[in-house]
Amino acid sequence: MDSKYMSVIIIDDEPAAINLLEMFLRQFPQIKVTGKETNAKNGLAMVMETLPELVFLDIDMPDMNGLQVANKIHSENFYSEIVFTTAHEHYAFDALGIEPLYFLTKPFSIKDLEVVLQKYQAKIEQRNKDRKLDNFIHSQNISPKITLPVNHGLLLVSIKDIVLIKSKGNKSMLYLFDGMVEEVNLTLTKMMSEISSPAFFQIHRTVFVNLNYMQRLDKKKSTCILSFNNSTLEEKMSKPYLVHFEKLNLFPAYHS
Repeated sequence: MDSKYMSVIIIDDEPAAINLLEMFLRQFPQIKVTGKETNAKNGLAMVMETLPELVFLDIDMPDMNGLQVANKIHSENFYSEIVFTTAHEHYAFDALGIEPLYFLTKPFSIKDLEVVLQKYQAKIEQRNKDRKLDNFIHSQNISPKITLPVNHGLLLVSIKDIVLIKSKGNKSMLYLFDGMVEEVNLTLTKMMSEISSPAFFQIHRTVFVNLNYMQRLDKKKSTCILSFNNSTLEEKMSKPYLVHFEKLNLFPAYHS
């Protein structure tokens, strides 16, 4: 995946619809269609493997409809933005519950795609602003605390003290600055919703790290090293997330 392009995957059970959308997208030099699929399940696997910036997703497909695909993407992939495409306007309400980037009703035009790109750019800019604000808050030693359900009650923890989060089935494991590891009764998706901080970056389908504790990234070994409280942790970073990391240029002390 070339970092100078915005990567796009198209999932639609009609080849003609894919070809038309791809033809429109060729008008935008910053876009690169990296995958096309007429089978929803195969398309989902492609998205989870390559983590494109945008997924153009048809809702009306026979083997697995677009709403199901979108739910699966959002439950395991915090990166790809979804643009629904459908010929039926009555799907709009249901689709918006999944929070897509945009909703295109067929037939659409190049001008509609311009709106999609504007919305995507605005979202990325807002995400970067949020990340800068979060970093500022951390630099001021101010950190909100959250209350999390654990087996024997509630855990009150400062977000800045969470170093790493791992999924463990329907629970999450929190690795804290003081060396403690806490098991929280929330899925990874719900856990990240509770934290809601751009300081956390996904390095694997089941792992998020706090960028404030990232010391080094070994690109050859696809390993990120976290340093905290005279301790270190090493975690593998999946290749698609490494590509995402490079694109966002999050870590100035990046090492190969």
